[in-house]
Amino acid sequence: MVNWYYVQGSERVGPVSEETLRDLFQKEALNLESYIWKKGFANWEKLKDVSELDFKNGPSAEAIRSELKIEVVKESSPEVVFSFDWNTIGEKEELFFIKIGRDRKQQSESLLYGPYSLEELKEALEEKRINNHTYLFAAGMPGWVEIGQTPLDPKNLRLNITAILDEVPLLMVLENDPLPLIAMVQKAGVDQCTLIGDGHFQKGKEVLGSIYSGTTLKAKNLKLTIEEYLPKEQKVVCTINKIDETAKKIMQNYAN
Repeated sequence: MVNWYYVQGSERVGPVSEETLRDLFQKEALNLESYIWKKGFANWEKLKDVSELDFKNGPSAEAIRSELKIEVVKESSPEVVFSFDWNTIGEKEELFFIKIGRDRKQQSESLLYGPYSLEELKEALEEKRINNHTYLFAAGMPGWVEIGQTPLDPKNLRLNITAILDEVPLLMVLENDPLPLIAMVQKAGVDQCTLIGDGHFQKGKEVLGSIYSGTTLKAKNLKLTIEEYLPKEQKVVCTINKIDETAKKIMQNYAN
């Protein structure tokens, strides 16, 4: 066994084994600048300069997991089960998105806004900022429907799911602790996308995301960085760092 010596403060300590040196390094009692010596060395050497002691990365992750019997769980973006029941929604829950454009003859382009609560939608209806022809959607609904086909219109007692209109929107479900964040894709792209949603979106954070078309999971494990979050507009701008071919086609089709 090779006997090693090391310097601690102004004292020489040793002899110790290589295993002891490694343990001291992992416990940060030693670092790459620490001086060590063994028989045959002309002088004390810094640990980082001793090639036979490759402590830069410590033991391999595989070796540690094997020794501690840690089960490896592959990184995966969140999967959710969407459900929607109009009768159980609270007045202040911000769940609803609206699409404005086709409800107004002078405006051909549809614009997405949200999320809003029932309370906010009722106020907007009273102030005539939206109308019964404005498109409405919430996660768990099968698609866009006119507000006039929902209980927001006093003539309706329930949501008319036979009156679904337009294409099903894309939702992005992002990993978050303790619950995933759900946002609607406002602007699709393969390098960058813009989402709208309410939640604790942390600027600069890299997250995994899943794409849903309505309630159906379409793609997983997109790697995104949250570049900007505008709470007032409830807008999230993300850079897409990793995207597979399936997700790429979905985003390209939705952008067109």
